[in-house]
Amino acid sequence: MKITIACAAAAAFAAVALVSAPAAFAAPEDDFLQVIAGGGITWPAEKTPEVIETGQAVCQDWDNGADFATEVSDLTSVTDWTDYQAGYFIGAATGAFCPEYEYIISC
Repeated sequence: MKITIACAAAAAFAAVALVSAPAAFAAPEDDFLQVIAGGGITWPAEKTPEVIETGQAVCQDWDNGADFATEVSDLTSVTDWTDYQAGYFIGAATGAFCPEYEYIISC
């Protein structure tokens, strides 16, 4: 059930990415921050570099063979996010920083 909810979030991200694609002239970091903020994920301004690093770390995890369920679990264990928010974050990070791994979030 948790993964189904997170997969729905990743799919929601994909829909958002398609709608906002023409605006994708900004740096990937800016696109990423805008998308996650639009998904209801908030953070203190001074934590923006860490949020970006965490997003980029998703790609490193994909490089190392991680799976979607592990990513969701890892994020929810260190944040107060719901599974949906974790899935949304993962989808946004993957789309912004390593779209070659989007197949992983196709649940």
